[in-house]
Amino acid sequence: MVRKLSFFGLFVMLCAQLSAQDKAATPSAPYRSLSPADKWELGINLGLPFVDGDVDPKFPGIGAGLHLRKSLDHVFSVRGSFNYLSTKSEGEGSGSEIPEASNAWLSGSAQIVAALNNIRYNKPYRKILVNGYLGVGFHNMHVDASNISQADGTQNLDKKFTSTHLEIGAEAAFRINQNMNFALGWRVFSPFGKSSDLLDGDENVRSTVTTYRDNMHYPYVGLNFNLGSKSKDGADKSEPIYWVNPMGQVADAITALEARPIYDPTDTDKDGIIDAIDDEDNSPAGARVDSRGVSLDSDGDKVPDYKDKEPYTAPAYVNNVDANGIGRAPKPITEEDVNRIVDAKIAAIKLPEPPKGLNNWFLPIVNFGDNRYDVGVSEYEKLYQIASVLKANSDIKVVATGYTDTRGSEGYNNVLSFNRAKAAIDFLAATHGISRDRLLLNFGGETAPLVPGTSSRQNRRVEFRVAKSGDKDMTRPEGPEAGKGRFKGNTGY
Repeated sequence: MVRKLSFFGLFVMLCAQLSAQDKAATPSAPYRSLSPADKWELGINLGLPFVDGDVDPKFPGIGAGLHLRKSLDHVFSVRGSFNYLSTKSEGEGSGSEIPEASNAWLSGSAQIVAALNNIRYNKPYRKILVNGYLGVGFHNMHVDASNISQADGTQNLDKKFTSTHLEIGAEAAFRINQNMNFALGWRVFSPFGKSSDLLDGDENVRSTVTTYRDNMHYPYVGLNFNLGSKSKDGADKSEPIYWVNPMGQVADAITALEARPIYDPTDTDKDGIIDAIDDEDNSPAGARVDSRGVSLDSDGDKVPDYKDKEPYTAPAYVNNVDANGIGRAPKPITEEDVNRIVDAKIAAIKLPEPPKGLNNWFLPIVNFGDNRYDVGVSEYEKLYQIASVLKANSDIKVVATGYTDTRGSEGYNNVLSFNRAKAAIDFLAATHGISRDRLLLNFGGETAPLVPGTSSRQNRRVEFRVAKSGDKDMTRPEGPEAGKGRFKGNTGY
């Protein structure tokens, strides 16, 4: 117990020393930390645990765990670890007298880890890292044993314990890349308290035993991942700095310092700007220059002040100066100039051309009632629009073509469609005064329905279009009178 308490005391002192380093007084001179923002390590592990005690271990046990690790500096880091271990133990004997035990172990712990070989600074990055660690934690274990002598004389044991323990271990990690490494390790859990002798189920009551305390051993393999990519200021994080040579940044700074040009105070043109940063190292003597050593041009007219006889030319003239930097005033405008400008503007005006493509005009369609050819009041507005087009374009003629639905005989429908076209033309001539010779009458009967169906109103119609060369009136088809209605006016057919 004294030895365990000594180890624990050393562990506490080590933590206090690391904390004291953080609280050290800030240097009076400006100082930039040599440790960059680095990543966290997340690790998983699998292993073959066994109990070292009074009863021989029986292989294989099985275990798994994970940890989260963060560096404190280039050597020390802290790690939180969780493990589940399952072991079996078996003693000597025969038949049913063979002592045996099983142990289910669940633990969590905090550790201080030292990167032992990162104390050497001979490489920028380690490919192999040797870690040693010390920690304390808590555990819960369930021991189930049989045929083992106990203090109360029983032969069987089934107990659960929750207690604390000390951890010590070593690990070798092999760097795969800056985001991953592979590890081989060995860890020993040494419990405190009465349960420390019950990991193998035996309470050490026999005189032949050689040990008082049982220890859980956990050899394992692990795979560790580095987490995080950007720091708060947007810079890339390094891999955990226990992999990084702490002198690397110092070496980089020294290399950058050595690469700087040697200071040379030469000022060839004596303008007060040394040649190393002078963009114009041949400025005339006495010329005023800016911070880059370039001769000043106060008004921006591209004539430097030292030879500009008008160094503050008005902005309206800076783009029109002579070799001496003097602005050139524009010539006054004469009446002749004004007339020339006006004439040019008038000549550039393009008057609108007469409309073309009249044959493509869309003119309204006039519809009719069932078996009727007289024009309904609802169609007056359409005929007014057609008349307006004819009045506005006195050089065109319009063809009016009548149609019917599909009911009735072909001969009847031809006469009815003729009557509908004639009624529409009569209306335009009598009501709107359109000359009859500008209106050509055509008929189509039932030949061109707009919509399917035998009695659709949309098919009972007269269509209008601008006449083309060769269009003419069609004569009335043969057959008796068809439809009901009346014609407006007396145009004569």
